Amino acid sequence: MPTFFSYNALVSQRASGYKSTMHALAELIDNSFDAEASKVRIILLEKQIAGRRRIDEILICDDGGGMTEDVLQGALQFGNTTNVELDDIVRQKKKGKFGYGLPNASLSQCPSVHVYSWKASNKTIYTYLDLDELAKTGSIEIPLVQTVSLPSYYETVDAVLNGSHGTIVSWRRCDRLSNVRSSTIVEKSEKLLGRLFRYLLLQDKQIEFTEYLYNSSHESFELVAAKVSVRINDPLFLMPNTVVANKIWKEANAPVADDVPDNRNIPKHFKAFVGNNPNECLPTNTKVIDHCYKYPFFWKDKEIEFEIIATVADIKIQKPGVRNGGSTLVGQFYGDKQREGNISFVRADREISSGNYGFYRDTEPQNRWWSIEVKFSPSADDLLGVHNNKQGIEFTATPNIDVDNEWDQYSAELLQAKEKLWHELTIKINTAYKSVWAIVRKQHREWDLANASSEKLNSQNGGELLPAATNTTSKIIGSIDGKRSSQFSENQKTQLFERLCQRYPTISKEDIRRAIDNYDQLRVRGCVLYAESESDQLWSYTTVYDFLIITINTKHEFYINVLHPMKVVGVEEALSAMELFVSSLAWEQHNHFQGERETAVLDQFRSFVGLHLNRYMREIKISEESLKRSDEDDFDDIDEQE
Repeated sequence: MPTFFSYNALVSQRASGYKSTMHALAELIDNSFDAEASKVRIILLEKQIAGRRRIDEILICDDGGGMTEDVLQGALQFGNTTNVELDDIVRQKKKGKFGYGLPNASLSQCPSVHVYSWKASNKTIYTYLDLDELAKTGSIEIPLVQTVSLPSYYETVDAVLNGSHGTIVSWRRCDRLSNVRSSTIVEKSEKLLGRLFRYLLLQDKQIEFTEYLYNSSHESFELVAAKVSVRINDPLFLMPNTVVANKIWKEANAPVADDVPDNRNIPKHFKAFVGNNPNECLPTNTKVIDHCYKYPFFWKDKEIEFEIIATVADIKIQKPGVRNGGSTLVGQFYGDKQREGNISFVRADREISSGNYGFYRDTEPQNRWWSIEVKFSPSADDLLGVHNNKQGIEFTATPNIDVDNEWDQYSAELLQAKEKLWHELTIKINTAYKSVWAIVRKQHREWDLANASSEKLNSQNGGELLPAATNTTSKIIGSIDGKRSSQFSENQKTQLFERLCQRYPTISKEDIRRAIDNYDQLRVRGCVLYAESESDQLWSYTTVYDFLIITINTKHEFYINVLHPMKVVGVEEALSAMELFVSSLAWEQHNHFQGERETAVLDQFRSFVGLHLNRYMREIKISEESLKRSDEDDFDDIDEQE
C-alpha cells in the first residue's frame, strides 16, 4: 500500500516553516479554489481546556467539485498532485502544483487531519492522517478511503456549503497555531488573506470565518461572533471597496478640532475617496503608465509572460491638508503595507511573496506611498525559485550578470536562464522604483513649496506666502547685510511683483503683494527663496534695483537629499547654516563681480559645480528618520552629561 513517508519524516514535516496559521490556511484555500469552489468557510471551534478558551478544531469547508475515491486516496500523500500538466496549470491558473499543500500545511498546525469529500449528496468519502495513531500502530500506510457520515455537529456549525458537492478538511487537537483564540486568528487572517487572494475576491470568490464555543451544559457548539467575510486588501490601491475604506471613512468623518488648525482640512481631502458607507471607497492610487506593461521572457521553446504594475498614492492621500500624511489612519495603513513589502509577486492571481528584494530602504517612511507588482504564471516557478509552500521566492535584485555567461535562449540551462531573467527583472523593477520614488519626492517638494507653514515667510496679515528661508536666516541677513535706506518705490514694487509672479505662478497675487509689503516694512536688502529650476546650478540670484533675490533650486539633488529632509523635520540651525552659506556666495558675487564677462564665467563655474555636486548627491540620501534619530541622540548626550 502507498505510504505517507516514514514516520520520522512525517514528524519532521511539522516544522515545515509556515510563517503562521494564516499562511497554512492559505494553502488549503488554494486547493478549494483549484477545485472550482466559489466559497470557502473557515470554522473555528473553541473549547474550555484547563479553564481557558482555546481552539480545538478548525474546519476548512468549500463548495468545490469534491474528490473521487482515487484522488482522495492520495490527497494526504506528500508530493501527490492532480495538477501534473504545466500547460494546464498555466491555462487554468491553478494555484497548486507541488502536491505538498494539504498534508504539509495541516501537520504544521495539528497532529491529526481528516478529510471529507462528496460528489453526490448520498455519498461522503473520508480519509485521515493521525500522528499519534501512527506512533501507536507503527504503521505508515495510508488507510483506505471509507464511506462515512459527517460528524453530527458539522450540521450545527454549518460546515456543509453545498449538499451536492464539496470538501471539508478538519484540523484536530490544534497544538501549533499562531494564536490560541479564534478572534485573533480571524483578525490576522482577514488582512493577510485579503491581500493574498485579492484578485480572486475581485472575481467574486468568497472567504469567510465563523467562530463557535462548545457549551458543555447543552453539549453543543454555539456561535460566539458574527460571520466575517474577507475583503480585498490591495497593496496597489487600485481596487475599489477594499479594507482601507474603513480608515478613509473615519478620517473623512472625523470631528474637526478648532484648536488644531493644521488638521481642519484633513476630512475634506479624504471625502474625495469615500463611498456611501464605511465599506466602500474609491481607488487611492494611480498607475504610473510608463511602468505598467507586459514583458515576455523567452527560454527554450516557451514564452513566459510577466506583467509589471507601478502605482503612486494620490497627493490628497500623501498630504491630506497636512505635511505628514503618514500620521493619519490611512497613512498608517500604507505604512503597514510598506512593512510587508512594497514589491509583490503574484502567481496565477495569488500573491506569493512581498518585500524589498534589495531595491529600497525599509527605513525611509516616504516609501510607503508607492507600490510595484510583478505578475507571473506557474511556468516561471523554477526561474524565480518559488517555494513549495507558496510563501516566498528566491529572486533578489541582481544588477550585474556574469559576463562569461553567453546567453542563448535555446541552449541555456536553468541556472543561466535564472541569472538572465533576474538581471532583466532587476533593471525593469529598479527603473520603475526610481520613477515612482522620483514622483513621490517631486509631489512632496511641490506641496511643501505651496503649503508647508514652516517654509512660508511669516506675515502679520497671515495667508499663504512665499517659500522662504528660515526665520533665523532672515534675521541674520537683516542684521549682517544691513537695512535698505528707504522703502520700495511703486515702480520697484511693480517690478518685484512681476518677477515673483513669474517665479511662483501657483501662489496668489494677493499673497505675493503681502510678501512684498512685508519685505518693504522690514527694509531688508534681499531674501532667500526656494523654487524649481531647470538649471544645473544649486542657486541663482537676480536683482530688482538693489533688492537681491537668492533662489535655491528645489530640483537639485543637494536640495532633494539634504535641504528638503532638514526642512521637513525642522532642523533649523543646520538648515540656516546652509542657507547663509549660499547667501554669502550670492552677496559676494553681487558685490564684486558685476561685469558681464565676469558674471558669465561665474555662472558657468556654478553650473559645473552644480553638476559635480549632483553626482555626489545621487550617492547619498538623508532620511527624515535619521534626522529625527540624530536629534534624539543629541538629547541623550545632554542627559548623560547632566
